[in-house]
Amino acid sequence: MLRDSDMIGYTGGGNIGNVYLDHEEPRRKVFSTFVNNKTISFPQSVNFEDTEQGQEELRKSQEAYNKNPNLTIVARETQSLNYFKKNFAADVIYTSDIVVSLKPDPSEGKRDGVLFIMRQDSEKVINEKLLEQLSYKLNNVGDEVAQTDTVLPFKASDSNADTAPDLDEVRISERGWLIERKLEEIKASEAVVTDRLHGMIFCVLTKTPCLVFDNSYGKASASYYNWFEDLDYIKHTTENDPDKLAPMIEELKGYEHSNYHDFTHSYDELIDLIKK
Repeated sequence: MLRDSDMIGYTGGGNIGNVYLDHEEPRRKVFSTFVNNKTISFPQSVNFEDTEQGQEELRKSQEAYNKNPNLTIVARETQSLNYFKKNFAADVIYTSDIVVSLKPDPSEGKRDGVLFIMRQDSEKVINEKLLEQLSYKLNNVGDEVAQTDTVLPFKASDSNADTAPDLDEVRISERGWLIERKLEEIKASEAVVTDRLHGMIFCVLTKTPCLVFDNSYGKASASYYNWFEDLDYIKHTTENDPDKLAPMIEELKGYEHSNYHDFTHSYDELIDLIKK
């Protein structure tokens, strides 16, 4: 049913590379198959590791992507922008992450406590001992500390039911209210500590003070310095001393964080590309 005049928009995120091959392999198939269609890979970060396996997967992706003369890759930070331009023949443009386009309702309730939104996957670099010590320091100055994540567990199909009996599938119809519920959880916090890019972005959108650690390959810090450095209530850190981190969080909580940046202009080139 696909016509040459149809456009293909492929899901954005942070999974171009060799770490999430369950995403990369289907993407290669789409890009290398529908070569006559305008194809847009929505805002992504890229991470092909500097290992034998990582470089072999890069070669496979280059071969697949480069078969499509109508492919445009959208990078969501300059680190990925430069990598795409260096390693792929496709056109490359630059926008902020698509989630930044959300416009949630402003917070009206009272904020309370500190929320940790920390990775539990292969991109995690902050050790648990540091987080335990930081939580203890915050508790000592009267802050209630809670933990959550932006990734919800789900089972992909019935085929893994025996190994994941307690996980429920997240249905498409449930996604909207689950996002709203996560935003409300963040809005209710005085401050957030996170190493997740979208943890930081949700704080940007809800004007929630946020201290940002990096992930394993730098997409969180790259996005911070590209897009959010001017926001007084968002701060990136490389500090690993809980005695220094706790006062930083307390200071962030004091910001009025009234300055809001409109990021809609960052999508102009993408909008123009879609309309062509």
